[in-house]
Amino acid sequence: MSRLNTFATSLIRSPLLWGIAVACGFFKLIHDGVISDPLIVRYLAGNWIEYIEVAMFFIGMAALVGKGLDVVWQRRGVADEQIDPIPDGGQDPGEAAMLLGSLPEEDQKGGGTFLIRRLREALDFVARTGSADGLEDHLKYLSDVDAARAARSYGLVRFIVWAIPIMGFLGTVIGITVAIANLSPTQLENISGVVAGLGTAFDTTATALGLSMVLMFVQFLVDRSEQTLLADVDVVTWET
Repeated sequence: MSRLNTFATSLIRSPLLWGIAVACGFFKLIHDGVISDPLIVRYLAGNWIEYIEVAMFFIGMAALVGKGLDVVWQRRGVADEQIDPIPDGGQDPGEAAMLLGSLPEEDQKGGGTFLIRRLREALDFVARTGSADGLEDHLKYLSDVDAARAARSYGLVRFIVWAIPIMGFLGTVIGITVAIANLSPTQLENISGVVAGLGTAFDTTATALGLSMVLMFVQFLVDRSEQTLLADVDVVTWET
């Protein structure tokens, strides 16, 4: 695969691309009047801080949707036999190289599913050492590596879950600052500026907390599904 194709594939799978695209489409629907509910417009497109919060939310959701689809796709292949069953009397370690070559070609180039990668690395260990001694400990190590790799894959989502409330608090500070700036003895009869500033303060915080809670809940569901997948991969690898 050429570098251009690799870059194009990475770009297509990028949650930043999909998240920003969905956010732009959402805001266009609001500005075109297709979405005109006052609460939606107020809490999701009331000011520039809410624009940033919503865009970050869609980026996080795009990452979680991609993860969820990947877990569903990998789960479909867990039950399939990737290598020939172990014959009666056990498998000769010298056949590890042959079994390694029987794995799907596209997965031998790097990446692939948890199961294929786990089988490839286990067979590679046997092929290099010429023995199955120590394979049990190596499989435990591979299981820990996959668990750590899965946890790292949520880095972008964890950052967004952290950053959205920070943006909400920033909106609170800005809103209160604007309210205080518009509060003066000569303008007590006209408090529209004060009310507008406080509205910005409370609306951005409410939006941030709501969006971050939704992201955290979806992340919990996807992460639990992925942990179940990894447990199934452990079982299949041990039995294989």
